[in-house]
Amino acid sequence: MGIAIIILITAVTAFYFWGKQGSLPAEKKSGIVVFPDAKPNRVEKQEIFTVMTYNIGYLSGMTNNRSVKRPAKPFFDENLDTFLKLVRQVSPDFIGFQEIDFQSQRSHDVDQAAAIAEGGGYGWEAKAINWDKRYVPFPFGLPQVHFGRMLSGQAVLSRYPIAAAERVVLQKPGKKPFYYTTFYLERLAQIVRIKIQDQTLIIINVHLEAFDTETRQAQAKKVLDIARLYKDVYPLLLIGDFNSIPPGAARQNGFIDEPGTDFSKDKTLRLFLEEKNLEHILPGPEHLTFPSDSPTRRLDYIFFNPGRIESVEAFIPNTDSSDHRPIVMRFKIKKPSPIPLSTRKYDQ
Repeated sequence: MGIAIIILITAVTAFYFWGKQGSLPAEKKSGIVVFPDAKPNRVEKQEIFTVMTYNIGYLSGMTNNRSVKRPAKPFFDENLDTFLKLVRQVSPDFIGFQEIDFQSQRSHDVDQAAAIAEGGGYGWEAKAINWDKRYVPFPFGLPQVHFGRMLSGQAVLSRYPIAAAERVVLQKPGKKPFYYTTFYLERLAQIVRIKIQDQTLIIINVHLEAFDTETRQAQAKKVLDIARLYKDVYPLLLIGDFNSIPPGAARQNGFIDEPGTDFSKDKTLRLFLEEKNLEHILPGPEHLTFPSDSPTRRLDYIFFNPGRIESVEAFIPNTDSSDHRPIVMRFKIKKPSPIPLSTRKYDQ
């Protein structure tokens, strides 16, 4: 019995150290991809632009994070085709993605960002890796439901040249056990600088903590610190999955799909709503994004600085490629940047 216990402990330890390793060094976890046929958008004097934010749930529909056997590749191909039809219909100039796979076992090793860029006619991609593991034993259950090898994260696709991109790692949950934080994804703020004609647009693409309120609020404060570097000078879009609902939402807890989730003490969204020179679109209680098959709450947002950006139109398309619905905003940039964009990186 003693020998068996030793063997078991050795095997678990070996798996832990093997599985937590990634395939990329830190300097390769953020970068810009220019596709071979990339050409800047040549629309002269374009006045109205379109941005979309979408937690694409690695194109897994409502199976995301559920303890079910991973769907076969045709399932993902169909969801990709469905989303590309939406892209052609809406024609966003910029798309910010969360939970997009670059080469993961769970989605059959397809680089989803590249597939969407090529299928939708995008010439530039900023990528930020937040989940790079040899083996992720999640969702919990038998090995056939595990995600396995992971290379996933966030991305911004653009029809205009991307000048620079940064990846800022946000605070990890402090109350979770070490094995949880070791195998779980990093939460990021992705800062992307895009050249539009004679000016610079800043997109901050975020994916905040989902399960720990205290950590999510701390992450929100850091994201606001980043936004303050830009929002009073440059046109700014702060987009993504904030994993929080607005104060005063009709339902704070008791969700059928997540009975343990309780937003009653969560102040994350209040921090953003109380920030000066920052507004968000679609404030109505009917504008919900999750879960996509029958939404009960709003987790996804587009914020902007009204001194530099004017919202023209906004809507939430009904699509089932993910367990989230995307948000779309058409907007105008009010005036060009008065000074060159600083190259100083955000000091973590």
